[in-house]
Amino acid sequence: MTQSPTHPPITTVLVDDHHLLRQGIISILSELRDVKVVGEAGDGIEGLRVIDRTKPDVAILDITMKGLSGIEMIPRIKSISPRTKIIMYTMHENSDFIQQAMQAGAKGFVLKLDPSTELETAIRQVHSGQNYLSSTASAKIIDCIITGKDPGSTDDSNNALTPREHEISNLIAQGFDTTKIGQVLFISPKTVRVHRANIMKKLSCETTSELIVRLRDQLNSQTGM
Repeated sequence: MTQSPTHPPITTVLVDDHHLLRQGIISILSELRDVKVVGEAGDGIEGLRVIDRTKPDVAILDITMKGLSGIEMIPRIKSISPRTKIIMYTMHENSDFIQQAMQAGAKGFVLKLDPSTELETAIRQVHSGQNYLSSTASAKIIDCIITGKDPGSTDDSNNALTPREHEISNLIAQGFDTTKIGQVLFISPKTVRVHRANIMKKLSCETTSELIVRLRDQLNSQTGM
């Protein structure tokens, strides 16, 4: 819903390595009277340059990006633009990612599968000084509380994976092959194979078949299936 501003619009920068998604979100935000998009970037390094130049009220970050993850960007943003509030906007719904991001200094966490109104609300909430978790993200945290699992101290070895390895692991578990993973994440098959080797080592899997079974078991446990 569009609101009439009584104050200057909330300046925002969007950092996401998926060009079409980025343009779609910018188009949605540009229709809001109280929000103004002042910059965008397709990777973390360029994102820092844009944020340093524009000093936005709010930075909206993806988690897994080439070169520098959104979570790794958080302390750097706090250094170059302390007044900028940070919202994570991601496909990752694992509770450990939510905790990592919020502990690093993010003020909001919204999933890409959430309605766009969740992102609009998050922008306004964090700009006003409040924290904001989308309804889906909140449900993940509540589920951890109910089940008694601490997302930050579980013995699940999957926690040792980097954000990019988490993303690749999820795609492997869904049956994506090396070529398709590369196409989805805009990385080379060689890079996918390197990540897969690292994942296998961290999860103590000797074969790809064993890795797939292990990852599917973990994916099912995370989603409650």
